[in-house]
Amino acid sequence: MRIPFIPNTLKLLVILMFILVSVMLYTGHVRTSFMPFPTLNVEKSWLMVGTRLGGLKYDRAACEATLKTSKVQKSFVKDSPFKNGCGWVNSVRLRQFSGAKISPIKLSCPMGAGLAMWMAQVVQPAAKKYFGTTVSRVSHLGGYSCRNIRGSLISKYINVKSEHATANAIDISGFSLANGSKVSILRDWTRGGKKAKFLRDIHYGACTYFRVVLGPEANRLHANHFHFDRGLLLRCK
Repeated sequence: MRIPFIPNTLKLLVILMFILVSVMLYTGHVRTSFMPFPTLNVEKSWLMVGTRLGGLKYDRAACEATLKTSKVQKSFVKDSPFKNGCGWVNSVRLRQFSGAKISPIKLSCPMGAGLAMWMAQVVQPAAKKYFGTTVSRVSHLGGYSCRNIRGSLISKYINVKSEHATANAIDISGFSLANGSKVSILRDWTRGGKKAKFLRDIHYGACTYFRVVLGPEANRLHANHFHFDRGLLLRCK
């Protein structure tokens, strides 16, 4: 059986269309509502999680559906027009997720949903495994901040806005457990024992939900916190 001839022009168009769709998916320009998947479930979604989280970027309805659970306490934030690379769209202010309180923090919807999923599917199971209890509070060093990237090679030569400048990043410094114990990234990362194992497990587990995951081994600027963001780069260290 002869395979029908396919013009090179048609092949090129198919390749270009594939590239275009891939880029749109990666940058969040294909809304989650248009994807052939059910609503993201904070407690148990697993299939193509990164792509589906990205689709929440401009999809307020899907964001509301994803975070519509009693385990997530949040409020939606009015959009702020971008000025000089700073601002936010479709963002939430988180106060509690999966049993863990957090000082109110403004995050983009993909970040907020990713954080809630990480807490439910990675952090709390790890806390029960290593300590026999749960995380009751997450300590952070900030979310939104209109500033440039710090500490990277590129930042030495040109000014590039940080993902913090679009509420698309968070810096986590430690955890409080329900039994009164505390886990500090600065203090416990290198000490060994259960706390170090806990931190390393949840650091690695974050790579499913965030595109950039940095910790103490990334550079000295991250000695006291985990940096998570959902920007365009991919880095887990």
